[in-house]
Amino acid sequence: MQEDIFMTQVKILPHVLDVARAGSDRWYVTDGATSVGPVNLDLLARGVEAGKVPVESFVRHEAWKVWRPLRELAEITDDDGVPIVGRPSTDDISAAGLRPSMPQDFLPSDAVAGAVDRRDALLLLLAAAVARGHAEVAMIHELNNDGAVAVSAHGPQVFEALGMRTKLLDPALVAAAAGILVLAEPQPGPAGEAIVGRLSRLGLPVTGAVMLPIRPHGRLYGTIELGRRTPFRAIEVAGLEALVEALVFKLEALS
Repeated sequence: MQEDIFMTQVKILPHVLDVARAGSDRWYVTDGATSVGPVNLDLLARGVEAGKVPVESFVRHEAWKVWRPLRELAEITDDDGVPIVGRPSTDDISAAGLRPSMPQDFLPSDAVAGAVDRRDALLLLLAAAVARGHAEVAMIHELNNDGAVAVSAHGPQVFEALGMRTKLLDPALVAAAAGILVLAEPQPGPAGEAIVGRLSRLGLPVTGAVMLPIRPHGRLYGTIELGRRTPFRAIEVAGLEALVEALVFKLEALS
């Protein structure tokens, strides 16, 4: 996400704190270009104050079906206590309609059914994959001319990971270009080591890791990498493959 130019102070509104206390403190954030989550309210507030989350971002609790402007959920002021309005949003994804929440018993296609554009689909995939794979850290990379760039992430150091670049000759990216899934356990090879190294930068030790290529129309669009401190089981990897396949169908429909 782009760094904001303001020095900000953030006070989460009481009704939003009540949502976190009554259920789960898990939120997703997007500025229309990059997406993160789930994060807790404390991390979200610190991201805004550090200038890593623009004040014009949109936020969704994991149980909500709509995105809401960040400014509706928090009081955001400068050092003098003057409210910060922020720049007008050019990508108001909250106006696009309903999104499904992520119950464990949803079909894979349900996870991305409410997406209105490619970035929204990637964010919803990230949320579903983290839940289904019981992942502790995760990243989604989009391919570009120079390699790939991290556009969505999950983990303790999520904001620092956004924008991370991966070279075209990275072993995991080479495997993805060939349509190959990489499971980095128990003794990772070059591709597995590259995946574990990236995921470890999210702030947790990684033992089990998996990379799945995202290939709409048979061409590499990007990858999703997930990690945790225990190995992935075959049934979990199969569930992740089903989610990615649903995303591919959605991306093809959106293109």
